[in-house]
Order: sequence, then C-alpha cells, then structure tokens
Amino acid sequence: MSMPASNYKWCWQLLAVIATLFAMPVAMAQEPNTPDPLDQARDAFRNAMQRVMIPTSSLSDGPQVRSAFRDTVDEAAEATVSVRVGGKQVALGGIVGTDGWVITKADELKGPVSCKLKDGREFDARVVGIDKAYDMAMLKMEAKELPVLSLKRDDDAAVGEWVATVAPARDPVAVGIVAVDTRKIRPQRGWLGIQLDMNVNEPRVALVYEGSAAETCGLQVNDVIVEINEEKVKTREGLFRLLGKYTAGDVIGFEVERDGERLTLQAVLTPQVAGMPNDRSEMQNNLGSELSKRRFGFDAAFQHDTVLRPNDCGGPLVDLEGRVVGFNIARSGRTESYAIPANVAITRFYDLMSGNLAPAEVPEDQPKPEPQPEAQEVRQEAAE
Repeated sequence: MSMPASNYKWCWQLLAVIATLFAMPVAMAQEPNTPDPLDQARDAFRNAMQRVMIPTSSLSDGPQVRSAFRDTVDEAAEATVSVRVGGKQVALGGIVGTDGWVITKADELKGPVSCKLKDGREFDARVVGIDKAYDMAMLKMEAKELPVLSLKRDDDAAVGEWVATVAPARDPVAVGIVAVDTRKIRPQRGWLGIQLDMNVNEPRVALVYEGSAAETCGLQVNDVIVEINEEKVKTREGLFRLLGKYTAGDVIGFEVERDGERLTLQAVLTPQVAGMPNDRSEMQNNLGSELSKRRFGFDAAFQHDTVLRPNDCGGPLVDLEGRVVGFNIARSGRTESYAIPANVAITRFYDLMSGNLAPAEVPEDQPKPEPQPEAQEVRQEAAE
C-alpha cells in the first residue's frame, strides 16, 4: 500500500530530527561557539510534531488554505446566494440568469424560500422546477441585472484537479480535490426504521429506532401497518418485500391500525440509522460529520474529497481558473461529496425554467409559466 505524499514529508522531518540528535556530540566538539545543538534539535522536533499533529483537514482545508483561493472564487462569489428557509441557510445556490434564476439543491426546500446575495440584499424566491434525477431545483427571484456564473461547458473536472466550494463571501467554504470521474450514483435502499414483532405474522411494530423515518412520522410500538401507497400489507414478509422497492428519499404514504382506529401517515425513507442491524458501515461513514439526507441516486455526478456541511451543498464548485465545473449536490461520506457536472446541469436548465418540471404541490389548474427568453438561450447554448 502506497503512502500519501504528505506523509513522506513528515517522515523526512522526523528523520532529520533523529539525524540531528546523533550529530550533537560531533557538533559540540567541532563548533563550541555555535548555538546549542540540543536546543536546535528540540525546536526542530517540536515543529515537526506540531505539523504531524495538525488534522489533515486543517492542512488541506484550513483558513490559510482557503484564503489562498480568494482570487479564484472572487467572480463566482458575486453570483452565489445563500438559500434560506425560515431565516436559516438550508443550501447554497448559483445565479444562472440575470433576471433572478437560481439553481440549487431541491431536497432541503421545505417552506417559503428566500435568497441572500453577497451584497446583503435578500429576495423572496419561488420554486419553478425540480429535477428529481439530479435533486436540482430552479428558483426565481424578482430581481434584475444580477451577475451570473461562468460555466465550464466543454468537459468534466479532471481527477486530481483542485476545486473550491463557493459561497457569497470573500473566501470559499472549503477546498478539495476531484477523486472520481463522473458516473451514475446508484440509489440507496430506503429504511423505515422499525423492528416487527416476530411472535405474530401480521406486521406489528415492536421497536421504533431513534432518528428514523418511522419516529419522525409518528409511528408507534404496537401499530399494525396495513397498507403502503395503497398496496395492502398482511404479513411481515409482505411488508419487507414492499419496502424493498423504495430508496432513501422516497416518500411513502401508509395506513396503520392503532387501538382500533385507522390512521394515515407519511414518511420520507432514510438510509440506516444508528442502532439498526448492520449499521456499522453507516456509523463509520457518519463519524464526526453530518451527511445530506438525499445523497445517493443521481443520474450523473463526480466525487471530490471536500468536507462540506449539508447546508453548503447546492452551489457552485470552481476550478483554479474560477470556472464553474459543477454544482455540489450532496455530502455523502466523511470525505466524499458529489457534484453535478456543469455541462450536465446546463442541459436541464431549460426544462427547469420553463415549468415542464414544476413541483408537484403546484395546483393542476395553475397555468404553467411560458418559456422565458433566457431559458431559450440556455437551451440553445447547451445544444451547441
């Protein structure tokens, strides 16, 4: 197994310290007026150990490193927004149209949305389109003459390339390196987060895991699940087979019997949560970090090692030239984040702007918005 280049550096530093210690008697004998070799060795050892003990994230993603990317993100930061719900940031977004078009992550948009620009202005925004295959959403602000992102339209970011996550601020949120080429990210199985009573054949709940979809939606011990998305459920095995068809992030409606009454509940399925059988890998993946709720099941995305918070996803990712190479779409692991390539995102802008992908909660009798001139331009540019 090969050792990272950074580790070789620390090894050489420690070897230099050891060599200094062995050289002390000779140095003391030959150069009596020079500084004390023991003090020199002690200082060298202390400096080396300090570098060794600094977390890797601080070396690759600390404030000094991020400030070095200040000029790189300067232009893109002007066209980046903080996407807010209830006064709190839930995602970042990028302005892709001068009349207030903003691309962001769809999964976190639960409630009235606003966008805050780098200059401090904040605008209400409405969701005009959601692309479920990529978890992207298009927002529309009532604003004019806004700066827009410079998108890389030719090819994907290359493996080994430095990338910086842009925010509406002077410095980037974080920096990292592209780790894996663009590929389809498979969906992850969705879990309700319950144990069933194994003493009966009916799907009776015996345990609800903390932090699970079941707990969030109000499922209780001794509830009997009788129907999921209008499909009848009669046995434990039938429930297992039915739930196995769904992936993390899917919304299911189900009916339960509780104390002689029939109740209707709705849950958003999640990956495994702590405490569930075979959750060791999930626990290790979450260690010391918070992950995005929707972090799998994208038609195309590339992976980079930037350490992000879930609410820092949705916005632009730039290369060393300041060009937008992608849009962060999920924090998927301790050192794994996914981004939708810019050249892929561009091909979805037209449908997202036109109303062809209007969110489901829009009433059916509400007319779809007419295709906007900027949407037509985006479509033409993407085709070229």
